[in-house]
Amino acid sequence: MSERAIRDFAGNGRRPLLQRISIPLLWVYEFAGMLNARHCGPEKALLLCLSIGFSGCAQNRAPGPSIEFTKIPLVGEGGPDKLDTIEGRVVGAKPGGQIVLYARWGTWWVQPLADQPFTRIQEDSTWRSSTHFGTEYAALLVDSEYRPLAKLDTLPSGGFGIFAVAVTKGRPVFWQTWWFLLGAGMALAVAATVLFRVKMNRATEQLNVRLEERLAERTRVAEQLHDTLLQDFLGVSMQLHLADDQLDDDSPAKPLVTRALEMMARAIQEGRNTLQGLRSFHWGSQDLEQAFSRIQQELAITREVRFRVIIAGTARPLRSLIGDDIFLIGREALANAFHHSGASEVEVEIEYGANQLRVLVRDNGCGIAGDRMRSTGREQRGLLSIRERTGKMGAQLRVLSRAKAGTEMELRIPGHIVYLHRDSDRPAGWLSRLRSQKAKVTDSLIQSERVQ
Repeated sequence: MSERAIRDFAGNGRRPLLQRISIPLLWVYEFAGMLNARHCGPEKALLLCLSIGFSGCAQNRAPGPSIEFTKIPLVGEGGPDKLDTIEGRVVGAKPGGQIVLYARWGTWWVQPLADQPFTRIQEDSTWRSSTHFGTEYAALLVDSEYRPLAKLDTLPSGGFGIFAVAVTKGRPVFWQTWWFLLGAGMALAVAATVLFRVKMNRATEQLNVRLEERLAERTRVAEQLHDTLLQDFLGVSMQLHLADDQLDDDSPAKPLVTRALEMMARAIQEGRNTLQGLRSFHWGSQDLEQAFSRIQQELAITREVRFRVIIAGTARPLRSLIGDDIFLIGREALANAFHHSGASEVEVEIEYGANQLRVLVRDNGCGIAGDRMRSTGREQRGLLSIRERTGKMGAQLRVLSRAKAGTEMELRIPGHIVYLHRDSDRPAGWLSRLRSQKAKVTDSLIQSERVQ
């Protein structure tokens, strides 16, 4: 083999590794032939096969040409007047190669026209042409002898004069892009949030106005009852006391006047309790504990009863109307425990939880029997009033009582209903603020229901 043949076999320029290995093998083969053609025949045949095999492997592993798109037209339906520009470049193009373009809308159509199917590759390996709109675009690198069809149902994959095929989807219009859809979704969410907050603010303002009007009406009724009816009762009571003092102990009218004084005192006390229920107070962090602690003295309990108030957790200020209901419920439960149970121990446990307020009234008295629970006496009317207040407040009530085993009355109120919001409780996120706003509206609805 001559030196020129070896150069032609190995190629010019930078050679692959296997091709470079085959060159020394060819030289060895030539040298063996010069030594002894008769004795070195098998060795020469082996070396020749190895050289050809290495060269073939190097040629098979060489990368082929490829097509890249640098500008992609928009997605659109094809039509004679809808044109756009498509651009790209070829990597590893061979001399004489050309580009054939296709656009797809149902069927693949050659571009730009059936009688102008070829796009020339420039010296810098770039190409540029016009195309009709389609959903997908394809570029074929073909030789000069290739004859493309005007339309295709399926693109060829290669061979028969086709060196490379590249397919890409059309570029979506801006309203079809992910960033536009994301932005539109965020804008819609912001608009819905603003609209929701505006409506919640309006509803809160309207409920607050109604609440203030009803609170003012309650205060007016309470003041009127205090200034008229209750004062009249006190005046009558004073007159009866004077009459009782002037009567002799053996007078027949003495028991009647004494009985009238007792009834009048009870009516005055119940009137005061009613006025206390009509008036709304500001319940600070310690007010509920102090109010329950004074009940034994207010009820004028004379017999020996061990009474205590237990506080669990950190005390928090309460909403005015909800605090009123809690106190009235607890007062009614304590009145039943002091007057009717015959208990020697009475406890009130107030637990300030993070998500709820728990009030438990327990005693070791005689309990409430089943027939007494279903009766219509004073004690049962009080229990019915407790249940009504609990239901309107949105709380949970549990009453556990057995004869001669004491009574437990447990009240649980959700925190967003009973607690006043503090600065440390303010949620940080806008979504949490929305939930807080919704909770405020719910609270206003509950409070509005309370004053009806």
